[in-house]
Amino acid sequence: MHFKKALGVFFLTVCAATGCVTGDDDHDDHDHDDDGDHDHETEVISRVELTFTPTGGGDAVTAAFSDPDGDGGTSGTSEPIELTAGTEYELTITLTNDLEDPPVDITEEIREEAEEHQIFIADDALLLTTAYADLESDYGSNTVDEDLPVGLVQTVTAETAGTGNFRVILRHLPELNDSPQKTAGLEEDFAAGTALPGDVDVDVSFELTVI
Repeated sequence: MHFKKALGVFFLTVCAATGCVTGDDDHDDHDHDDDGDHDHETEVISRVELTFTPTGGGDAVTAAFSDPDGDGGTSGTSEPIELTAGTEYELTITLTNDLEDPPVDITEEIREEAEEHQIFIADDALLLTTAYADLESDYGSNTVDEDLPVGLVQTVTAETAGTGNFRVILRHLPELNDSPQKTAGLEEDFAAGTALPGDVDVDVSFELTVI
């Protein structure tokens, strides 16, 4: 199943058989198709929620993308993000299929397959600085040599007042030909505009304001 989000439109799928999130790539500066076989039975994820908690204390800021009727219906919408300049936040990212009863926590499935997933963040107006605040070993045994970031938890500092777009990308990076696709330095490749391996699972943008 295909999805791509630009300011409010995306379709998201998750692999029911293996518990991993999956999707087909669109081809932009940060996307790259591999030669693996990723045809799986899928289910819709209808919600991506961001929670920015000030590390120095204060009220959390939340924003969510919601697609209440799933793939193929009315396009989903994203809520705006408003942060305060000079403030450091802990950002947590959760993904849910709330079309099911009870809702399915897809975040937990990403934790279980941390060595095959990584989240990348960008703001086009360069209003923020970000840093990973989690590692694969935070969610289970690290079986590959390197203990790499996942991105479900990040440190975000609002540096400059202004407006822009806050983009969240989750990539599925399973082994390909018995070699890991998730390797050190992918975040630098992403920042440089280099094509990344694996498949896009989430590519969603929010309107960002820093005051």
